[in-house]
Amino acid sequence: MSTKVRAFVALTLIAGLIGCAVPTQRTVTITAPWDEAAADKLLQPGANTIKGNGFMRQRGGGVVTCAGEDARLIPGTAYAAERIRVLYGSTESGHNSGHRSPAFDPSPTTYTTKIRTTRCDSQGNFTFEGVADGSFFVQVSVRWMAGDSPQGGNLMHRVQLTGGKSVSVVLAK
Repeated sequence: MSTKVRAFVALTLIAGLIGCAVPTQRTVTITAPWDEAAADKLLQPGANTIKGNGFMRQRGGGVVTCAGEDARLIPGTAYAAERIRVLYGSTESGHNSGHRSPAFDPSPTTYTTKIRTTRCDSQGNFTFEGVADGSFFVQVSVRWMAGDSPQGGNLMHRVQLTGGKSVSVVLAK
């Protein structure tokens, strides 16, 4: 076999191996401690209500809602705020593609159990009733397929509640 052929075969094998490499998941260290008691306090029954709607506009102008997906109410603890900032680049509102979320260290198993959920209706509307006073992150997923490619992502908005308010939020991109 000639030197050129050997070099070509070697480069082809290397390119194939690189193409098969599985990307590693990025790990983000959270410095704020997980305060389960603070999350529990925010999940106690209260007098506030959050009504909302989640949707994304497609490039062609069509609108896709969060219909049938969960809307999540995440207690606004310092730990949650740090995770939200990593995921959305902000703690006020944002969007992410929902692809390849990082791993978090630490990642307490009770964190995901301290989140209220409700289902978005057929129009993309959702309601959380009986919410305590405090700070919360509202999050929805809006997803659709374009051919074989998943589209959409996650939307988030921070809500501050006090004194029996009824707050409306629109999560949109």
